[in-house]
Amino acid sequence: MANDLTQPVYVKTQNSVRAFTIRYPFLVYAALTLILGWFPWYLGIRPTQLWFVPFLTALIMAPVVGGRKGLGNFLRRMVRIRAPWYTWVLAIFLPAAIAIAALGIHTLLGGQLPEAALLNLNSATLVQLALLGLLFLLPLGSENIAEFGFRGFGIPALQNKWGSLVGTLILGLFASLWFLPQFFNEDSPQTAMGGLSFLPFFILIEVGWSFMMTWVFNKSRGSSLIAGYIFHSAFNYWDGCAARQCIRRGRRI
Repeated sequence: MANDLTQPVYVKTQNSVRAFTIRYPFLVYAALTLILGWFPWYLGIRPTQLWFVPFLTALIMAPVVGGRKGLGNFLRRMVRIRAPWYTWVLAIFLPAAIAIAALGIHTLLGGQLPEAALLNLNSATLVQLALLGLLFLLPLGSENIAEFGFRGFGIPALQNKWGSLVGTLILGLFASLWFLPQFFNEDSPQTAMGGLSFLPFFILIEVGWSFMMTWVFNKSRGSSLIAGYIFHSAFNYWDGCAARQCIRRGRRI
């Protein structure tokens, strides 16, 4: 008799949770990502996050929301390399163009070019350019692995419900929130750029990048590899060899 009483309640609860997850996939994804990814911060271990969690959460959510087909679509987005050539060009070199533009604005405002700037074309920079191909070999343990979750699960879920414009705005705001622990980490670039006073500008930057990445995602036939991992890797690469010393005055790298 006990089983007759408890089993229907369990099934009803289980179905209700899954129904809620299917109805609000990104809300559940975002909540799980922050709860699991931020635990080193809110447990007082260190103000940082676990970079692989957005990907891991998406890997769990994809089959829950879409079954085997959903998981298959998610995994195929991660390895989709067949896409229009210009999406590869934009993913790799658009961040370079923006980094050069940032250097130009920095110079026009009275700043000096950093010693390692791309425009100086010194030997170190030339070596970095020669190693550009290593973008595709960056370790999956880096922060860029989160993009497989953000772009591979987040963009499709949000675009299906809200469309590209609003969906990308939501994702950009969430991506900004994901980095919040870094603004309390004294060794992070976010702290070096001003900490919480830099947060509004950081949000604008993340939202702006998200719109570019969504456009590349849609044009690349839904490749989270190109629009997420490669794009983010290229941004970090060009920022590191071109503009970072302009921004991080307090800490030369």
